[in-house]
Amino acid sequence: MSRSSSSRLLLPRIAPASGVFAAVERDTRALALSDAERFNYYPATPLAVVSWIFEGALHRVEEAGTATGEPTLSAPLPRLTLAGPQRRPRASWSPGQVHALSAAFRPEDLARLTGVSGTELMDCIVPVADVASSAFLDACLSVFEASDARPFARVENALAPLWRDARPAAPAPFLGDWLRGLAGRAVLSGAGQGLRQAQRRIKAWTGQSHRDLQLYSRVEDAMARMSAHRRDGAIDWAGLAGGAGFADQSHLGREVRRVTGLSPARLEARIAQDEAFWFYRLLGEHVMRP
Repeated sequence: MSRSSSSRLLLPRIAPASGVFAAVERDTRALALSDAERFNYYPATPLAVVSWIFEGALHRVEEAGTATGEPTLSAPLPRLTLAGPQRRPRASWSPGQVHALSAAFRPEDLARLTGVSGTELMDCIVPVADVASSAFLDACLSVFEASDARPFARVENALAPLWRDARPAAPAPFLGDWLRGLAGRAVLSGAGQGLRQAQRRIKAWTGQSHRDLQLYSRVEDAMARMSAHRRDGAIDWAGLAGGAGFADQSHLGREVRRVTGLSPARLEARIAQDEAFWFYRLLGEHVMRP
């Protein structure tokens, strides 16, 4: 197995709907990775994420290491965890080979499936058993019991019966699409259709304001443009910033650093050279629209 084939971005089937936004499968069992290559770096995200660890172990990175010290790691994460929206970038580390799957949900959709709101889970990572309904927990646990080699199909099949009782899902594999749809529903939902009422609904559904959520959409667009420039040649950072809706290059730098912890140039270098930034490479490939 090559490094490039050890990770896959998986998009949900149109029907039957399961409420899943997208998923990522990471399987390093056939790879010989160094300690540094077994880190996994992730951006801040407005989505909630359920993760299954099928084999191996993962530790959350509590504090980054200094030039002379080792990072501080948490105890091994439970095999089944639920992470709420994360307003800061995060990282994990595996002491050996690992096979895991993470499924992302819009916060308002996860609330329909579990009864847990995005506000309650903001910046938290907890065992699913501690917060979810028994029906959702049983569905998630059943994924471990199936014997086939397609864990994402197991997840969709397990959650489909729960989701049929909720509103039909309309696939929107881009954060910008989700945000536009969210704003439209907020305007049309319930009594009172003014701007302030819509903003309050968005905050209640997601735990973040519409303005905060727009940050993720802009950075998503910037990453798409970074991927295109990476394919075509040197990056024109000023032109990229303007095309992605930032005021200037400095604005681009501040926003990308908020979501990823790195400047755009440093992030680009890590994506190109560092195995631990495999997740960003997957995102870059996904957001490059035709």
